[in-house]
Amino acid sequence: MALQHKPTAPHHSAQDALRVLETVARHTSGVTGTDLARDSGIARERLLPLLRMLRREGYVEQTADGAYVTGDVLARLGSAHDREAALRERLQRTLD
Repeated sequence: MALQHKPTAPHHSAQDALRVLETVARHTSGVTGTDLARDSGIARERLLPLLRMLRREGYVEQTADGAYVTGDVLARLGSAHDREAALRERLQRTLD
């Protein structure tokens, strides 16, 4: 069951960018701009500037065949949980 996204002013841009990232992350082998527009529900004229910004910031990358995949910056954000778990484990060993 897909989440229902309802824009909340003045956060439309942030919500759209997050929806794009969620959609790209679901397509692990990459997603075309056309499929991204369809799956995210964001019109292409709004989607293309978002994709340019997300590429520039390193959140998404574009492959040689034009598909979009998650970028290094998004991967680093996702690995924060692993760092926290490692820190807790190290702290517990010290306490033990």
